[in-house]
Amino acid sequence: MERKTAKRAAFTPQTMGAFVLLLIILSFTAGIIRREMVLTLTGATLLAVWAYCLVMTLLLALFHCRRAGRVSIRLSPEKITIGGSTEIIYMEGLENTVNQKIFQLPGILVRCRVLLNTVDKRRVVYDFKPAFRSGIEQQETFTVNKRGAYFSGYDEFAVFDILGFFRFAFRIPAESGARLLVSPNAAAEPVPVMARGGETSRQEIPPTERSDYLIDHRPYVPGDDPRRVNWKLYSHGGELFVRQGEHEPPPQSNLIILIDTQYDSSMGGGFFGVKRAAKAVDLLCENALAIINNAGKEKDIQIGFTNMSAKSGNSLTQAELGFFLAYPAALPVAMAADLPPVPDDRWILIFALPRIWAGDTALERFLSRNANRLIELIFIYDINERGIEQAAAAETCAAIYNRRSGIRARAVGVY
Repeated sequence: MERKTAKRAAFTPQTMGAFVLLLIILSFTAGIIRREMVLTLTGATLLAVWAYCLVMTLLLALFHCRRAGRVSIRLSPEKITIGGSTEIIYMEGLENTVNQKIFQLPGILVRCRVLLNTVDKRRVVYDFKPAFRSGIEQQETFTVNKRGAYFSGYDEFAVFDILGFFRFAFRIPAESGARLLVSPNAAAEPVPVMARGGETSRQEIPPTERSDYLIDHRPYVPGDDPRRVNWKLYSHGGELFVRQGEHEPPPQSNLIILIDTQYDSSMGGGFFGVKRAAKAVDLLCENALAIINNAGKEKDIQIGFTNMSAKSGNSLTQAELGFFLAYPAALPVAMAADLPPVPDDRWILIFALPRIWAGDTALERFLSRNANRLIELIFIYDINERGIEQAAAAETCAAIYNRRSGIRARAVGVY
């Protein structure tokens, strides 16, 4: 991965430093006006400490300026699962030179900071002490407990005082792209679904009575041309049949799982804020991964989600598909977004969040573009997070979408 160009150093007076400076001014002012030696001495003492922190922080930052320009930080491994650990590898220079001991002053510290962020506002901040011994690299280990694709604009080599008055940070260029992929863990039990990759869906269609009206028809299976569906017959019996044009229906061996990451925001009267929405999307990812793992390696399963193109199991292993699930970001329904297009030969399974907003969403646009296709739609909600309200909304959503042609929707509560 390419490295970004270096950014300038940043000297940032902290809130505590500004507050102490205000106390110093007030102490001197009150001491002079009221002629109280105690207040004057208090102001002088605070000023001495404040000045020491300021001068020594700047002096030590100047001393380590060249060192900060040689520092590089990388993570290894770059792919872990939730609860897994990755190492921070701190190095100085591109050649095998020997690090010198990092000089510090009393009360003035030198630390490095790794800054990682996901698109849906998850953040990992890890501080560590750079090497104080000989050697060309130092390793620190930290754990990440939230799924996501973590990016970083820069890391920091910082000099600051122990009292928190001042901080001088050199920005270390970070690698472009996702620096850390944290794959979700699969749900304990896969959600029962009608679509099973590798099997024909003929057996999923309930048997019907024989009649002369059905002589030239057979049950619809994904892959059939929607133009051959007998919609008049569907309006009578509620089942999809196609006019017989070939003796054997095409087998349903391909499945695509779409994850709709759009959510109703709390400000709009919905269930989710940004943090809760990210957690809800985790449930969608965990259940999608459980189905992928349960399907077996021989099944051809694709996976896609809002605003991202689909990936296929033909070119990705099950583990890699798990890391692909680190990318979904929770998106408010007000944001313009779309689900990826799906080939005609694939059975469609959609995981979505309960909602009460029925406007122009990614799900609505996808269903409009794929009218008359057989789609399985599952609204997943966390039983422990406002379970009663979300359950009611999920059931309502399922009932509404079940009225549409070709859609089989239901609500599923998980822990």
